[in-house]
Amino acid sequence: MVKLKRKAFRMVGLLFPLTYYLFGDYGFAITIAILTLFLAIMFTLEYYRFRYPGLNRWLFRYFRNYIKEKERARISTTTLYLLACWLLLLLFSPPITIAAMIFLVFGDPAAEMVGTRFGRVPLLGKSLEGTAAGFLTCLLAGSLLLLLPGLELNFPLILSGSLAATFMELIPAPVDDNFTIPLFSASVMKLVQIFL
Repeated sequence: MVKLKRKAFRMVGLLFPLTYYLFGDYGFAITIAILTLFLAIMFTLEYYRFRYPGLNRWLFRYFRNYIKEKERARISTTTLYLLACWLLLLLFSPPITIAAMIFLVFGDPAAEMVGTRFGRVPLLGKSLEGTAAGFLTCLLAGSLLLLLPGLELNFPLILSGSLAATFMELIPAPVDDNFTIPLFSASVMKLVQIFL
């Protein structure tokens, strides 16, 4: 139940690609402003919770459904998630940014939920079932983006981005995958776009 609540909370992340797409010429300015505000709040909270252990304990008592225990002594995954989205806006084109955000919103939760419930075949500390679910979810969600007018994406980009997101979710890395998944998948899509 706790994991389900945490993953449902992650759906709030749809705000960023939706705002970026729906507001057209103003999408970048509005989305970067929202993300900058959220990041300012989160960085302030991070600073004070590490400075004052009592605040940290209070947060973990009352928001335990939305925070992982491993975040008690390190930067939260929410902050890393927001930072990754902020960097996507600055570094990549709108179509690639939107696709990478969508992969993170849907692919990572799908992999964890299916892997936790149905995972039987171990794969690099996770499960084949969860990994497959993450990839198929990214591919499906990304393919739906191809139906949106004005979004210059194609199937090779979606396929390469889905594979890249799945790879980063699977491999053990020193940096949280909420940060690495969108940036790596966007980088791979950018390379595919250049060479194809």
